[in-house]
Amino acid sequence: MYKRRARILFWHPTDPAKAHYAAALAEALGADWLEARADETDHAWPDLLIALDCHAAPDIPRAAHTQCKYWPLTQNDWEDAVRARILGVLGGLRLLARMDQSPAPGQTSPVDKTPRLN
Repeated sequence: MYKRRARILFWHPTDPAKAHYAAALAEALGADWLEARADETDHAWPDLLIALDCHAAPDIPRAAHTQCKYWPLTQNDWEDAVRARILGVLGGLRLLARMDQSPAPGQTSPVDKTPRLN
């Protein structure tokens, strides 16, 4: 199903460190499934823009194919909230791949034997 890893750009309106944290965490948890960045100037690069600490899609330039999600965060335990949401994205990618028994991009095994990260 997937020919390449999903490209996700994390963005924060005032605190780039949170975006960098989310990108590093996403890479650590799901490197087989996605490529994550926080500093990307090529507006055509991401498949998904995730705006952290936002309540609506930000008004920043992006390509027509780029989907946008916004994740409002609480002041306390925002790291845990970001981790849970990233795991949700990874679970969605795995679920879609299971529908046609395809592996993660770059893998040859048709069955995902990656341990579940709780």
